[in-house]
This record gives sequence, C-alpha cells and structure tokens, in this order.
Amino acid sequence: MTPSDFVGLIGVIACLVAYAGLQVGRLRHDDLRYLGLNILSPACLLFSLMYDFNLAAVITQVLWLGLSFIGLVRALYARGRKTSRTTAKCAENGT
Repeated sequence: MTPSDFVGLIGVIACLVAYAGLQVGRLRHDDLRYLGLNILSPACLLFSLMYDFNLAAVITQVLWLGLSFIGLVRALYARGRKTSRTTAKCAENGT
C-alpha cells in the first residue's frame, strides 16, 4: 500500500464515520466534528487522487469540500450569533 492509498483510506473512513454519526444521531449537521470530518474526507481523497487521477472523482471531492466549507462558515456564524445574543441577554439581566 502506497502512502497516497493510506491517506485515501483515511478519507474514506472519515466520510463513513461522519455519515454513520449523522444517521445514528451521534452527530448533527452543524456539529463541528461532523463538518471537520466532511472537510478531512475530500481533502484526503484529493491527495490520493493526485497520484491516481480520476476527473469525475476530483470534481466530486472538490464540490464536497466546497459545500463542507459553506456548512462550516454557516455553523460558525450561527454560533457567533447565539453567543452575542446570550451575552446581550446577560447584560440586560445584570448577570
């Protein structure tokens, strides 16, 4: 097994762990662990594809990576809004 194959397998495992976690209710779609696995997976697979190129797989992984970054930005933005609302509410209550 080559190093690129090993990295590709890490990507496959990350993808399956994220999907399984979502399906069994251990992860949520906005959970940073889920989003991290969804970023790690295509990144590893793209690394592997540099050594054994397949255009369709590269396109799929680039889109998956891009959509995962969009999800990450949205989740971080939502957390920031929730934190500022909590801070404002505490300031109103004097706590």
